[in-house]
Amino acid sequence: MKKLSYLLAAAVITLISSTDSHAARHSPGINKVCKKVLSATDRSKFIYKNSAPLRRGGIGTPIVGFRDEPTLIMNQNVSSRGTATILDAKGKKIGSCPWASAHGHSGGRYRCTMNTGSLRRSATSSGGKPTGYFKITRNTCVEVPDLGRCYGSVKGRCNRTIR
Repeated sequence: MKKLSYLLAAAVITLISSTDSHAARHSPGINKVCKKVLSATDRSKFIYKNSAPLRRGGIGTPIVGFRDEPTLIMNQNVSSRGTATILDAKGKKIGSCPWASAHGHSGGRYRCTMNTGSLRRSATSSGGKPTGYFKITRNTCVEVPDLGRCYGSVKGRCNRTIR
């Protein structure tokens, strides 16, 4: 009987610790603003790039350089298609990015017009770490672990961290 009690207790502890605990992983500030937090590292849903290509014209024209402007691309329709608010790790607003269509990506993209390095520094100075959250719906945010790095892409300036 005693052995069965230990096994049951161990099973309960394992179940509790393996549950996706939003509150345990994020700060109280983010928990107030984001009821659901998705990760930009989930390649089936997102691509996050620390830079955007500069082209002479539209799709298919030569790339002439890169802008240090962050872009969150959605591989499926998970956003409200409005403007995303960017929050630091404490839930404080540090920027915003408008939604735009994205060739080959059903969910579109949030293409920011702010500098990646400045955004990363704002997140670090006010939130304590370079993590940013794109608030894409009333209750859903996408966590970017480091705003200066890329997730799901190797194009552009993804070979380095923009500080």
